[in-house]
Amino acid sequence: MNWPPNKSWTSTSPVKGFRHFVAINYGGEGPNRWVSLVAVLDGTSTALVPWEQLKDKKKWLTGWLHLNREESNLVDNYEFDSNNSLQGNLPDGCLHPSDDSGLCIPSRADSIRPWS
Repeated sequence: MNWPPNKSWTSTSPVKGFRHFVAINYGGEGPNRWVSLVAVLDGTSTALVPWEQLKDKKKWLTGWLHLNREESNLVDNYEFDSNNSLQGNLPDGCLHPSDDSGLCIPSRADSIRPWS
C-alpha cells in the first residue's frame, strides 16, 4: 500500500459507531506513521489510526464499501479501542485537512490524493 494514504476508508467493524471514513490528514515517519480519519456521516467523529492498522485488511479496506443502513451507521457512542485507533493526544494539525486532500478550496496542491 502506497504512502500517502488514499482518502476513502471502510472499517471492518464500527469505530465510534461508523464504518465509512475520509482521511483528512496524515503524518509521522516509518513505524510512527498515522492517519487522521473523520466519519463520513458525522464530521465530529474522528479517529487517529496508525498506518500499520490501516494496512491490515482485517481491520480497514480502501474505498467505501456498499453497506446497508444497519451495517453503516451503528452510533451508540462507541469508544476507541486498541483495535481501531490510538487514544491520547492527537498530533498538531491532524484535525486539519492536508494540502493534498482536495478538501481545501481553493487548493494550492499540484496533485490530489486518490479516493481509493
